[in-house]
Amino acid sequence: MNPNDIITINTTFKVEAKELSSFEWELRQVVNVIDFKHVSNTEKLYSSDDTFKKLVKAKKEATKQCELYINKHNKK
Repeated sequence: MNPNDIITINTTFKVEAKELSSFEWELRQVVNVIDFKHVSNTEKLYSSDDTFKKLVKAKKEATKQCELYINKHNKK
């Protein structure tokens, strides 16, 4: 990677609901925002629902396999 390359990153923040609008506005002033979405709190669901746990595990594995595939086949 060269210092002047444009890269895409994905990160997750926690912010107070009352600050959300101004936070998004400030973020959009300094970077090119591709996606901005609210992440639901799934702690209770994860701790009480076995089907949801299986779905989360399957999603994690699918994401891992996708990243491995990209890294293997997306070389410059």
